[in-house]
Amino acid sequence: MVTVTDTAPIAGQNDEREQKSMNRETYETYSAAEPEKIDLIAFLAEYFQAFQKFFFGVLALVILAGGGSFLTAKLRYQPVYEAYTSFVVGSNRAVGYSYYDNVTAEQLGKTFPYLVTSGVLKDVVARDLGIGAVTSEIQASVMENTNLFTIRVRDASPETAYRVMKSVITNYPEVAEYIIGATTLTVVDESGVPAVPVNSQDALRAGTYGAAAGLAAAFLLLFLYVRTRKTIHWADDIKKLTNAAFLGNLPQAKIKKRSSVKEQTITICNPKVPDAFKEAVQLIRTRMEDRIIGKSDCPVLLVTSAVPGEGKTTVAVNLAEAFAKKKYRVVLLDGDLRNPSVMKCMGLIGRKERGIAAVLKGQMGLGGGTYRLRDLTLKILPGAGSTQNPAGLLRSVRMKTMIESLKEEADLLIIDTPPCGVLSDAALFGGIADGAVLVVHQGYAILVREEFSCLEFIMNRDTINWILK
Repeated sequence: MVTVTDTAPIAGQNDEREQKSMNRETYETYSAAEPEKIDLIAFLAEYFQAFQKFFFGVLALVILAGGGSFLTAKLRYQPVYEAYTSFVVGSNRAVGYSYYDNVTAEQLGKTFPYLVTSGVLKDVVARDLGIGAVTSEIQASVMENTNLFTIRVRDASPETAYRVMKSVITNYPEVAEYIIGATTLTVVDESGVPAVPVNSQDALRAGTYGAAAGLAAAFLLLFLYVRTRKTIHWADDIKKLTNAAFLGNLPQAKIKKRSSVKEQTITICNPKVPDAFKEAVQLIRTRMEDRIIGKSDCPVLLVTSAVPGEGKTTVAVNLAEAFAKKKYRVVLLDGDLRNPSVMKCMGLIGRKERGIAAVLKGQMGLGGGTYRLRDLTLKILPGAGSTQNPAGLLRSVRMKTMIESLKEEADLLIIDTPPCGVLSDAALFGGIADGAVLVVHQGYAILVREEFSCLEFIMNRDTINWILK
């Protein structure tokens, strides 16, 4: 979307002085420090636009985070096998089973887990297996108020887990004898050599969690982007910077690629351009007509932007065509000698040596440098022609003479200037301008009050209007 600001003609009437005073008061009001308010609907709309803009970036972050987590879990996965055995522990001290249940079971229940996991038993097992140390995880549990015990051994090797478990069963009575006396173990259940790891490979789950984390990070980054980027998004953003009049919004116009270059142009003369775009141009033309037409014999209107790529040339071309359709005699001057683009924007092909530079250098007359469109009362003076000193040409006496000659042949002179926030060339047209249109690309340029003041080199703020694209 492009926002266009239009300019009212310069006049010296009392009512204009009153309007300037009112505008100044308005500007001071907007300049006052006010607490920033968050418009939830506007924020969500802006957030959605940012999501659309960086959709592939968000998708890439989600894929990278999910894929990275998946591969990490896949590569770091180590299977763990568990061998276990359940058994009943008996004591040679017990006199009858009833006595054992009442006395010995409680004692074994307290000592058994400690003994099984103690360093003493692990040393005995290590010597038994002929290894330096037992690295397997050994766990012991007891069923409350019984003499039923379970030993679980976990290791990366199923064979090692089983061997350690068997060695613990074999050597436990020897170690326990020093504490609770002679004991006997009666195996109730045994796992054998484990075939399936007890820890599942959760790479897929890790990938899902990673993708979710990547999506959350992307949403957070988009939030910070929207909240911190000081671009122009809404009409109120411009009002906080200037008192310039708001001309309207230009919607985005997309057309399919055609065989003809002219059919690809975004102009109101192209039947393939959406009607919404054409209606927006016509509305802006109507508002400008009330402001500048008839205020002088041939008003001079500048069309500029803060930075390149905001659509100023598209706006200048469409305004020229819109006024020409109303039978106004219009001259469109491509004043951007460094990057002329009017002819390209209109889908026209001209000779490189033909244009404003050649006219200002005296290489050809004004008539030879201009192009006429048959179907419209529109003349074009392109910015073609090589030059190494565009600013010098724009300051020349020939430039002033050329402008006066063009004004004699037209009802409206529109000049597509270079970006006023980048080059000083636009300021050179300020002395001849009756108004200026500032084109602002929504969410594109960072425009602060200090940067907007560059338009003062063109003309007074009271003569500046703007369009949001």
